[in-house]
Amino acid sequence: MRLTLPALFAAAAAIAGCSKDGGNNADPKATEAKGASTSETTAGAAGAETKADTAALVAQVGVEPGPVDHKGEGAAAVLKAVQGPVEVRRLGEETFSAAKNDHPLYAGDQVRTGSGGSATVVLADTSTAEVAEVSTVGIGSRVATADPASSAAVLVGVARFTVAPRSPGEGPFLVFTPAGIAAAKVTVFGVGVAADGVARIGVETGELTVAGLRALDKPVDLEADTSVQLSASGEVRTPTPWPADDWGTWRAQAEADVKVDTAVDAHVKAMNDLSVQLASAYAELEGLGKQVASFEAEAAAKASAGDTAGYQSIAVDGAVAIDASYLASLRLEALTHAYAGHAAITSDLYVRHPDVVVWAPVAPKVQAAVLWPKRFDAVAVAYLEPLRMQYYVHHPRGRINAELVGVAVPEFYAKVSPPELPSVRGKLKVAVFAPPVVAATATVRPVWVTAPEVDWRAKLKVAAAPPRGAAAFWVRPPDLTAHALFGADIKAKIAPVFAVRAAVPRADLRAGWGVNIGGKIKVAAPDLRAAARARAAYQVGAPAVDVQAPDVRAGVKGRIDGAIAVPDVKAGINAKAKVVVPDVKAKVKVVVPDVKAKIKVGGDAAARAKAGADAKIKAGANLKVKVPEVKIKPPSVKVKAGASVKAGGGFKLGR
Repeated sequence: MRLTLPALFAAAAAIAGCSKDGGNNADPKATEAKGASTSETTAGAAGAETKADTAALVAQVGVEPGPVDHKGEGAAAVLKAVQGPVEVRRLGEETFSAAKNDHPLYAGDQVRTGSGGSATVVLADTSTAEVAEVSTVGIGSRVATADPASSAAVLVGVARFTVAPRSPGEGPFLVFTPAGIAAAKVTVFGVGVAADGVARIGVETGELTVAGLRALDKPVDLEADTSVQLSASGEVRTPTPWPADDWGTWRAQAEADVKVDTAVDAHVKAMNDLSVQLASAYAELEGLGKQVASFEAEAAAKASAGDTAGYQSIAVDGAVAIDASYLASLRLEALTHAYAGHAAITSDLYVRHPDVVVWAPVAPKVQAAVLWPKRFDAVAVAYLEPLRMQYYVHHPRGRINAELVGVAVPEFYAKVSPPELPSVRGKLKVAVFAPPVVAATATVRPVWVTAPEVDWRAKLKVAAAPPRGAAAFWVRPPDLTAHALFGADIKAKIAPVFAVRAAVPRADLRAGWGVNIGGKIKVAAPDLRAAARARAAYQVGAPAVDVQAPDVRAGVKGRIDGAIAVPDVKAGINAKAKVVVPDVKAKVKVVVPDVKAKIKVGGDAAARAKAGADAKIKAGANLKVKVPEVKIKPPSVKVKAGASVKAGGGFKLGR
């Protein structure tokens, strides 16, 4: 079934128009007369009678229920350390099934633990999520941001995250909640979501940027040993000290006074509101997609004609449309996880309190939550994945990171310096969250621009940080006063309502997207070996230096490194950096020649500079940066380990 996006958006907006009783306005008999499928399930004593008009839900959201075939595609995460009752629900499916160790997980999948259950999820960037009991965690997409990064969502309950050091060319690790977003650099932190939708984030080590859904453009920075709560409506409250892990006590207290019927009403209202926002967000992204497609076609024509000046004249608009697309898609994913979170909490409240929650009016809202994540994955495969290659070709920050991920920019475009970007605010109708720039360290750990390799998890080791105290991060209180979710027994079940369907190849999900991206400008698949070499040479032994043009909401942030000489810029830099020669047992120091640049040093870089780096850097802004290639040839002389030599002979700096 192919749906045009305008029809999809108009239909999706109708979700919020449904009355509080949750009934669809379409007459089931009339729907059946048109040949649409309407399923009906009676749960009897185990649950309430439930009706699902599948055709109406498909029309509202834009995709059909059913599993997705990921054949030949590497998983986004893997399940480890499974203890007690743990279940997994696949993207597009409505039922959970028992999980086991080494269970592969893909974007949109959910992991749910029962009372006394726990599990650890290891993501493709080797970050970990330790999932506490009575919790549900979703796997995020790696394509919602321009620079690839793993992500997850805490839909309900508690999870603790150990974020792996950022690899060059990688974005921040993201965690979503029904109330907002958290962006981590190198951080250990916990996230909790209670039955009323209130979220709490506590930082053990490192730094974290948090934004509520109510004001995504006004993030708050958290330091170690602090925590912050986000209201169910998406407002960030004042951070407070957080000296010790207390997640079990916090959740028990947070759910002690929750009134189940009031909470369900609030979650249903939230899902109604989010339906409207989702429809609007998809419409906006489609408009941006048309702009990018038009730009790509025009840029390809300029390249064919060898018209460098013509390409330069349109490059700004194209890069801004790409930038705006990623900011809009990140908001879209946040809304999708928020909807899924409210639906998960509503379901959990019902199965524990069937005598309080009337399920039939609520069911259609929850059933739609099966489809919204699949809708996002359809846009990811159709638009966001091919858009990323255009990002590396046309965007200033993307051009910097291209060699770090093994992307070879086509010759015509590589000869043209990417433009400085103006504000993208005028391109977007609503406030968006701009992920912070992260400092990276040299590593050969893969940064998956496309899907991870199938066997990436074969030699995986779980590397969760030890907890701060003598006990685990999650400890169940001896006496439970909560009665909403945590500590409440399951008394009912939710019977499935969607017909069983065969798995659909993921590529087929693109059918609902009417804009072709990547068809005019072809970019070769990333060279993983070249990318590993570039990342290995990145800032080894040198302080990280962030080069920041205006914020992405008002421009773009670039990044360079103390180990790399940056040509064609105006200011002074005199830095010493160490470059490790692969397969040579020696430490080699390279003196980077003076270049002219305007550089703004972040706090982390300044701290590391005190540790021994000899750097004299002047602050500035509005920087155009080309990252040179560092070509390394093993020296022909023998050098003892620890010896210092000057650059020359076997080293060539510059592109």
